[in-house]
Amino acid sequence: MTSKTGSAAASPDSSGTPQVLAGRLRLAMIRLARQLRHHEPSELTIAQLSALRTVVRAGPLGIGQLAEAESLPSPAATRLADKLEDAGLVERRANPADRRGVHVVATPAGADLFARRERATNTWLAERLSMLSTSDRLALERAVDLLETFTTERAEEGAVLSVDGIEAKRNTMPV
Repeated sequence: MTSKTGSAAASPDSSGTPQVLAGRLRLAMIRLARQLRHHEPSELTIAQLSALRTVVRAGPLGIGQLAEAESLPSPAATRLADKLEDAGLVERRANPADRRGVHVVATPAGADLFARRERATNTWLAERLSMLSTSDRLALERAVDLLETFTTERAEEGAVLSVDGIEAKRNTMPV
């Protein structure tokens, strides 16, 4: 696997603009997600897989906590929990701190599905990454750091993000 440096898709006069880069990034992420799903198909939607991941890694969680973690309104998080519960992947348990509330907890089947899927997709992706040069892997690692910052920080509009000395002014306009 080689880098596309110098190709028309990465020409210096077009790829530097945030609008063009955003489009390329979104398309690359969609294609990568499709390939990952192909290597470990699941009957679950991406939203359901994401919610299951959150419950497996951070659970037990209240519906409000799940909604916040997934950046969803509470009714949407409730529907996700319902679907996962119907599939036997999570269960609701009484919240010991609040008798009126419930926690969503992964079942052994849910934890197993998530672990198997993660192993399969990570193995496929690691094989692809091993084909990259060391400098390309390091560049990708820096890009992943920045993407993790984008997806985990809820910075104020106009805040400056910095990862490994790379600064970017946050633009909160939808892409």
